[in-house]
Amino acid sequence: MSLKRKLMSGALIGGLAIAGISVTAPTAAAVGGCPTGKLCLYENINYVDLDVTSTSTNACIDLGNFGEHGFEYGIGSYVNNLPVKARVYHWGGVGLGYVLDGTISPGGFSSNSYNGDFFGEFGKVCMGSATP
Repeated sequence: MSLKRKLMSGALIGGLAIAGISVTAPTAAAVGGCPTGKLCLYENINYVDLDVTSTSTNACIDLGNFGEHGFEYGIGSYVNNLPVKARVYHWGGVGLGYVLDGTISPGGFSSNSYNGDFFGEFGKVCMGSATP
């Protein structure tokens, strides 16, 4: 086999391998059963017991009103199928108010967002330009 054919064959095989990887990678819409165009929040890890969904791109959600325990330990898992970032806040107390924990980017997801910091503990999640 000529060098040219070997190179073309290698490129084709490499291209197919990359295509195979991208085909099997999960999209956020397929994760956790969260529908397209929604933000989905779960108190539990591994997308167990969907507690909050939102289609709003400019509002805040008070997590204390949802879930079995009002998100006492924060957000266990999430999927963001909205076109905007969702900012996650925890309640820092009377002197601090709501404190930003981080953001969930469009298309972002996590099956276990517990990291010892109680992401969104007794907090709020705000989309778009909304603030707590």
